[in-house]
Amino acid sequence: MVYIAVCEDEQEHQEKISIFIEKYGTINCCDFRVSFFCSADDFWEHYQVGSFNIIFLDIYLEDGNGVEIGKKIRNLGDDSQIVFITSSRDFAIEGFELKARHYIIKPIAEEKLFEALNRCLTMLREDTKTIQISNGKLEVAIRLKEIIYVEVFNKISIIHTLNEEIKTYMPLSQLENLLGGMPFLRCHRCSIINMNFVEDYTNTDFIMKNGDKVAIPRSNSVAVRQQYLDFVFTKVRGEPSAKQ
Repeated sequence: MVYIAVCEDEQEHQEKISIFIEKYGTINCCDFRVSFFCSADDFWEHYQVGSFNIIFLDIYLEDGNGVEIGKKIRNLGDDSQIVFITSSRDFAIEGFELKARHYIIKPIAEEKLFEALNRCLTMLREDTKTIQISNGKLEVAIRLKEIIYVEVFNKISIIHTLNEEIKTYMPLSQLENLLGGMPFLRCHRCSIINMNFVEDYTNTDFIMKNGDKVAIPRSNSVAVRQQYLDFVFTKVRGEPSAKQ
């Protein structure tokens, strides 16, 4: 079951969205439970962190602003898939910063809503992907989206995640194959980064969001940094090859 919230104050658009979601579910054999909210207050009255997988937010509400709702959702640590509904692209930059999955420009078209659902469901599947790692005598499952970077030290691969460091004797080349490409980048013979966790970079290092620095080899500095920039531009364009 996929739980969807729609915060939209115009009855006409609510009805369209309801019809299109129901049609998408029938075509793609998806089970949706949709909750409609006519105001920001109504939404917050029923909202709990993690209660919705996908949240459609009208930017221009009579009693609020969909972008402000999105900011509060993110500040609460909720990584639900957000889709903005709007009559303009004035808030495109804010939407990118909030990791909005898509923008739907009014009047709402079936193909655009289908496109938004496709992107959201793809990312929901990505969110659950894990790799199995041998850690001593134990097999550990690690969510791909929680891996910040991997480094090798004294022939031991150290996987830095949001919550812990996991050590394994699995070779970096084997880990690279398990990680499966984007958003992971083999930036050095001894390290792999998750480009979603890059805060900044210099000519010599990637600076990760946890404050750690990952070296960029001088011999390949331009090519490695270009790969990262290509990834960032792909994210800005909202292309599915840049997994977030």
